[in-house]
Amino acid sequence: VTGPESTQAQDTEQLHWIFPQPETHPTTEEQLKAEVHAIYAGLALVEERCIGHQQSDLASIQDQWQVLFSLHRILLDEHNDFFFASQHPSASLALKQLPEKYAMPARMWRYGIHSFLELMRHQLPDSLEHLPSFFHLAYSMIALLLENVPVFESIWIECLGDLARYRMAIEDSDLANRKIWADIARYWYHKLADKNPNLGRIQHHLAVLAWPDMLQQLFNYTKSLVSVCPFPNAGESILLLFDPLL
Repeated sequence: VTGPESTQAQDTEQLHWIFPQPETHPTTEEQLKAEVHAIYAGLALVEERCIGHQQSDLASIQDQWQVLFSLHRILLDEHNDFFFASQHPSASLALKQLPEKYAMPARMWRYGIHSFLELMRHQLPDSLEHLPSFFHLAYSMIALLLENVPVFESIWIECLGDLARYRMAIEDSDLANRKIWADIARYWYHKLADKNPNLGRIQHHLAVLAWPDMLQQLFNYTKSLVSVCPFPNAGESILLLFDPLL
């Protein structure tokens, strides 16, 4: 008597015979190394183009928002591929250290995200069609990296907080949306502060978000100033806080 499990096994065997499965081979160190270096070469070229556009005359980019959007999206995709390849489970320690060696998280934030957001912010309302779309692209990309490249967890969390605070800042007309993004930014900064309680910079971010609660602002600014790693601008921020009262 043939049982259901035996029948299922026979069916599976027949399927493998009819549709043979391709052989899988583990990725070798040399393959990973070649892939990472190829990705980096392409990334560097796109990054150079992005920097060139960011430094060009503003009048010359008025009609190129879609081109710039696509270019920066490609740059973010290249960064994503670089992080995934260099942090592959089969990668050597030398490959896994490449993102830190070449300051890739900082470069992605500076040239791939922040500079383009600033460019669009200064060109509002002409860039209004593209700014929200690019913001959500960048936010989702960082969230993906937070999930899949945890070695830079603190950096990704701060980037998400910075992006949420940035979105809050440009929501001038929609107060409800502004509050939502302020709460999201606060969530990420509190998460980072729990992981890195000695970072005064994060307390300074929280102080900015605490407006108009002056008492809470003063509390966070003070924590920022007396932290193990104090934020140097905190003293000036405290003076500005009391300036209307003097």
